[in-house]
This record gives sequence, structure tokens and C-alpha cells, in this order.
Amino acid sequence: GWPWRRTDTHASNHSRTMSSAMATQQFAANVLRTGARKAGRSAPVRANRMTVRAAASNGGLPIDLRGKKAFVAGVADDQGFGWAISKCLAEAGCEVILGTWVPALNIFETSLRRGKFDESRKLSDGSLMEFAKVYPLDAVFDTYDDVPEDIRTNKRYAGNENWTVAECAKEVEKDFGTIDILVHSLANGPEVQKPLLETSRNGYLAALSASSYSKVSLLQRFGPIMNKGGAAISLTYLASEKIIPGYGGGMSSAKAALESDTQVLAYEAGRKWGIRVNTISAGPLGSRAAKAIGFIDDMINYSMSNAPLSEKPLTAMEIGQTAAFLCSPLASGITGSLVYVDNGLHAMGLAGDAQSLQRDE
Repeated sequence: GWPWRRTDTHASNHSRTMSSAMATQQFAANVLRTGARKAGRSAPVRANRMTVRAAASNGGLPIDLRGKKAFVAGVADDQGFGWAISKCLAEAGCEVILGTWVPALNIFETSLRRGKFDESRKLSDGSLMEFAKVYPLDAVFDTYDDVPEDIRTNKRYAGNENWTVAECAKEVEKDFGTIDILVHSLANGPEVQKPLLETSRNGYLAALSASSYSKVSLLQRFGPIMNKGGAAISLTYLASEKIIPGYGGGMSSAKAALESDTQVLAYEAGRKWGIRVNTISAGPLGSRAAKAIGFIDDMINYSMSNAPLSEKPLTAMEIGQTAAFLCSPLASGITGSLVYVDNGLHAMGLAGDAQSLQRDE
């Protein structure tokens, strides 16, 4: 062989590669400079320039959602993922509209009005997060014809109207025209503390209805009023693919359905309306809703002991920041994806603190 000839060829290829890389960098710099000069203009730009404009707006790579409108379904307090997602969207300049479960609406609005959430509402610039409007919503019912008489006459629903999914979407369209972001942050399993073998048919189907089909229903009704290039996001949990004893009542099945639906909806909604659909698999968080399963504190402790990022508490804002990214032009090529935000717990196959691993000294 002639090693020096191979070396010369390698050097030539390397030189061409370096020249190509430098040309690419120069081209990117020119594009960013062009985007920076145009960033302040109000005229619309093509979708393929949105990421460049967002990247160039402040000379860095910010999440820029100014001029966007988001409907967030499932916010009833200031503790959960829905609130954190709303806050991160607001931080990015997005106008946030809420859909709150009807029986929780009065106490939520009262707490909001009396300033009980003011500390949680504080944004990085010192201002308070504002909601464009808060709508009553019960995502278990598609239309008012679906509502049984005992719910229609229930005192917890008294004084509210237009709270089914179809009605709520119509109200949002009437008040805001179109939206850009749809957030599904709701789930409920009435028999979540029961093992699957003890779960009733009604309990199982109720979990799927509230936790999975509600996303399908929301996208069916809100999709037509979403702008092209928009995004829908939801929240799932590791129990969809791994056994989590105690997470019962059909909720593990509901989360598995949610993840499967995310892929199908990404295809259908992408082709029909040009919007993206993703879901976030969030690690355990001690929110009010999560406490309903009865062992959330144990799951948090387990995660902190066994996740790759051990001894690091997971915060709702980490999920919120991921959601804001996925709903932004920076994620314009991501759809049909499941993104884990759980300190890496999903990657583990063996619990490092398992008793069976302990050895006598």
C-alpha cells in the first residue's frame, strides 16, 4: 500500500470539508444578520423563517411566543403542570387562556382575585402573569346533549354555561378568533387506587374518557381554530409502558392510549391543519392532583434515589419550559414525539437502592 497517498487524499478531503463548514457558517451568519434586521417588522414571514426570526430577536436563542395565543385545559390551582406550562408560555410572551374544571372554577377565580396566587404569578420581569380569560370546562363531555341530568342539575355546575368541549371551543373562537397552542393538562381516574384486577368497567372507561379521549375531543374542536404551524401538547406518565404498582384504575392504560393517540393525531392534525402534536412524560411531582393516587411522596423519594440525576428534585417549571419549547418555532420539526422530563428515571432498568442488592459487610 501507499500510506502517504491515502494521507494526501484524507488531507484533501479534510480541506474540502473544512471549507464547506466555513461556507455553511458564513451562510448561517448572513441569514441571522438578515433576520435581525427584519425582526422588528410587523409584516408576516414564511413559516420556514420563523425559527431564524425567533433566534435572532435578542441575539441569542430565546423562546419567542409573542403574538401567540394558547388555550390551556386543566388549570385549577397554582401547583400543577398546567400552571407551570401557562407561566412559561407567558414568560415567552404568549397570551394565555384557561379552561378550568367547572366544580373548581369558583374557588380558583376567587383565589386568583384575592391574590392568593400572586407569588406564583410573578414573572421574571417582576410583573404578574395575567390570563386573557378563564372558561368553565368539563372535557368529559363533548356536547351538551352528552351531559346526563344529574350533572345538569348538580349545584357544582350551577351558574355556568357553555362548558362542554364543543361549546367552549365556540366561545374561544367568538372571543379570540384563532389560537396557536393547545395544552391538555388534565386526567382523572375515579378508581386510581384500585389494582387493575379490581377495577370496574365504568371506572376503567371513566379513566380513558377523562385522561385520553379528552385530548382527542379537544383537538377535534379546537383544531379548526388553530393557526397553521401551531402545536398541541399533553402530559403522560411512565406507567404507560412500565409497571407502577399502585397506579391503577385503568390510568396506566389511559396514559398508554394517550401516547398512541399522540402519534396518530400528529399525522392526522398535521395533514389536516398543519399543526404539531407531542406529549411529555413527566416525572413524579407532589401536586394536589397527584396526591390522589396516595403514594406520590414515595415515588418522589424513589426517583431521587434511583434516577440518573439523583438527589435532584424535579420541578414543575422544568416541564413547563419543555412544553414552551415544544410549542415554539424552535421545535418546528418535532411532532408525534414523547419527550421524557423525569431526571432520566425512564432509562433505568434496575433500582440501585433495591434491598436485594444490599450485601452484608
